[in-house]
This record gives sequence, C-alpha cells and structure tokens, in this order.
Amino acid sequence: MGERIAGCGIDIIEIRRIAKAMERPRFSERLYTERERSLLAGRPPASWAARFAGKEAAMKALGTGWQKGIGFAQIEILQNDEGRPYITLHGAARETADRQRIGELLVSLSHTAELAIAYVVAVGH
Repeated sequence: MGERIAGCGIDIIEIRRIAKAMERPRFSERLYTERERSLLAGRPPASWAARFAGKEAAMKALGTGWQKGIGFAQIEILQNDEGRPYITLHGAARETADRQRIGELLVSLSHTAELAIAYVVAVGH
C-alpha cells in the first residue's frame, strides 16, 4: 500500500518514420538496448515503433522528456513470458526515478497499420 501515481505519459508515432530511420544502422544501436534488439529482430517496424513510443511516454511520465539527460537506451522495454511489456530503467533514467521515489513504470503498447502508441504510468511510493 502507499502507492501513488507519480506521473503519466503518452506518445504516438507514425510507423513509416521509424521504418525509414531503421534504414540507418546506428539508429537501432543508439535507441534500443542489445536485449531489445534481440527481442525485436525479425519483427516488423510496428513493433519497433511501439517501443520507441513507449520510451518517449516513459520520459514524459518521469517528467523529463529526452532533453534532460535521459537517453533512449536507458529505458528498456522487454516483455514477460506472457508477452506483457515491462520497463527497466538504467543510468540517469533509474536515478531520476529513484529521486522521485518511482518504483515502477507500467506500460501499454499498441499499433495500427500506420500508427504506434504507448501509455506509461509512473507508480511511486
């Protein structure tokens, strides 16, 4: 008990923008962790775009945006055995969450043929 909503964030992106960016090899290396790249290997751009949106939404839920020292690769979105996505924070992202007493970021990802969307709720103590 004693949990509270400390923030929320939402992001939507055109899948074609991520598909085009993926043509540059450095794009995926800069924005996705090795574990994410392994998970997403062979998946369509919509899956990559949904996680990109998830990272942006997580930054918003933390109240930082991407301009305050948190890099995309510091926010890792994987999935459990049932396929439910979850977020693990690293580096400055983890430090920011700790300062705000945020213990968990809940994430929901979805997409259509053209758009990917993510919603993140920051749960604090």
